[in-house]
Amino acid sequence: MLQALRRVVLAAALASGSAAAQLPSFEQVRAAYHPSDALLLDRNGEPLADIRFDLTRRRFDWVPLAQFSPALREALIAAEDHRFYEHEGVDWRAFVGSLWHNLLHDNKRGGSTLTMQLAGLLDPAIAIPAAPGARRSVGQKWDQGLAAQELEAHWSKAQILEAYLNLAPFRGDLEGVHAASAVLFGKSPAALDRPEALLITALLPSPNGRAERTARRACARAKKMGVGNLCPRLYELAPRLDTPRNRPRFTLAPHLARRVLHAGGERVTTTLDAAAQQAASSGLRDALQGAAQRVSSAAVLVLDVNDASVRAWVGGLDPLSPDAVTTVRSVQSALWLPFSAANLIERRLVTGASLLPNSSEGESPWRSMRVALQQPESGSQAAMLAMAEPPAERLRQAGLELPKDSAASPELTLLQAAQAFRPFVAGGNWQAARWQADSTAAAARRLWRNDTAYIIADWLADPTQKGAASELQRPDGGWQAVWRMSDPTRDIAIAMHAGERYLIAVQVAGSGSGAEQPARLAARAIAAIQHHLGNPPSRAPRTPSGVVLGVVAFDPPVEPARREWFLRGTEVSLSVAPGRDSTLAHKIVTPEGTSTGALLRSGEALVLESAPATPDARWWADDELIGEGATILWAPPAGHYRLELRSPEGVVWDRREFTLSYPDDDTTREHAPGGGASQSEPRAPVRAPR
Repeated sequence: MLQALRRVVLAAALASGSAAAQLPSFEQVRAAYHPSDALLLDRNGEPLADIRFDLTRRRFDWVPLAQFSPALREALIAAEDHRFYEHEGVDWRAFVGSLWHNLLHDNKRGGSTLTMQLAGLLDPAIAIPAAPGARRSVGQKWDQGLAAQELEAHWSKAQILEAYLNLAPFRGDLEGVHAASAVLFGKSPAALDRPEALLITALLPSPNGRAERTARRACARAKKMGVGNLCPRLYELAPRLDTPRNRPRFTLAPHLARRVLHAGGERVTTTLDAAAQQAASSGLRDALQGAAQRVSSAAVLVLDVNDASVRAWVGGLDPLSPDAVTTVRSVQSALWLPFSAANLIERRLVTGASLLPNSSEGESPWRSMRVALQQPESGSQAAMLAMAEPPAERLRQAGLELPKDSAASPELTLLQAAQAFRPFVAGGNWQAARWQADSTAAAARRLWRNDTAYIIADWLADPTQKGAASELQRPDGGWQAVWRMSDPTRDIAIAMHAGERYLIAVQVAGSGSGAEQPARLAARAIAAIQHHLGNPPSRAPRTPSGVVLGVVAFDPPVEPARREWFLRGTEVSLSVAPGRDSTLAHKIVTPEGTSTGALLRSGEALVLESAPATPDARWWADDELIGEGATILWAPPAGHYRLELRSPEGVVWDRREFTLSYPDDDTTREHAPGGGASQSEPRAPVRAPR
């Protein structure tokens, strides 16, 4: 009887073939498949965020058959079509059995094979009616059998099974095992174990049935397969079937995802690093813990110092909040201070030792240029800005604009601030940040000379600075340039920290005060992010050839003598406040400053005299110590000399250059190394006539 029925169906299929001819090929089905979600990936392909665009159904990337777990394929065949590899589209035994069952019982039983179910998924004309409890008509069932026969004639068993696993409906709007396994169990189809596979395949007869009933169905199937011991695990897993189905799977970089993802099926690879992104997100949360109610927005941007690629982009603590990385904010004019300082340095108008008037009450009336930049909250910033207007063209080259109203506060985004700060630690080169891996890196352009950038970075990396930015310094002793700025009302702060590898920019806005003030929260966030990153201490940048290191003292002595970097040719040993008559400055009295030459007769010596008389003064000639005291006698051989008067700490107080001659003694005309008296002809020091 079964053979006769099979021959009738085959003949009908050959005679009609109209519905079957409309079925697409496997290649057409796969090409027409479009995921509902777009995916954001880090530089190594690790998922960072996803966005759903198709709200009618949720399905993820098409999965090849080999990437479904063997446990899933076994459970599917056992539950839905255990003679799948034997029939040619219709399982006649199951078909006749279900026919008799449906004639004798009220509870209807289907006899569809996997091939027949797939045919129903591909052809809307023979799909299960959408109405609850509705079933296919006899005619639709007949056409479904015909279509299944046609599929088996043109598709392989592997293709039928692969397409079914990618298209079968599961819970709610979940379509395909990939979506079901990822949403319900947080796993890829390849990672499903046996209990999970049994539970997923138990959904197929009734995708939206109660979780407990689905677990009973899966348990019954497990017992038939001889693995009834899995039943407790099935009931334990059953509540996961009611997992919310519309939540994103990955939430590490939702704000950047909204910026770059536009359609389902997109897979955008970024320059971000998942570990750095996690460190930035965790560090920000740690820093704001307990103060979140006072914070209106917060953001972190991490740039690679070498190529300006984005390694972390945290637009806020709430995934649905506006992206604070690109939100325009007002900040105080201190933003321009590094630009103004660099402009003055590059024009050779000032050095790090130049003294500026300080208007802060109760403090020293002078601050050096270095300290004024380190302490933008001090009263010296007005003097710095007054010396040179912010270089508008340089600011435009850095992607910034001066406000048209001079009284208005500058406006910028965190992204712009980080891009503008980076050249100071990147050899003076500005580069637009990029965050998509397939985008071409923007060409670097020279914003500052390398030596100028090096000097500004050295000021900002000074571990001895006492300003507010000192809170940003890491305790590990590594090189680190820091900068912080806030608006006049102190409801927003931007803090930046740059080392050898990363530039970290943090923005916090809120109404906190004291320890919860935005500037302090931003500093805490920098420290927390550094801790989570776990990078080794940074090394200082390579010293460019255009700078020299010297020791400088101050008159008045408002700051201790220190080592300072200068553009070559601008170095000074004593920085005197403008308008001050530095009568207390240590100077060389003889030889006189106007003299470029000196004559001695045989047996005489030079008198080297300083004022004021300081017993611990040091005399150096051509970098070798020749004596100590306010006055010494010196009888070197003839030659050209660079004479310096230094403090015991090595600060150069004054210097002279002159040529010494002995016109009546030809044997002493050669300059002996070290600038001392000729050892071949020792001389008794004799005071020369003055």
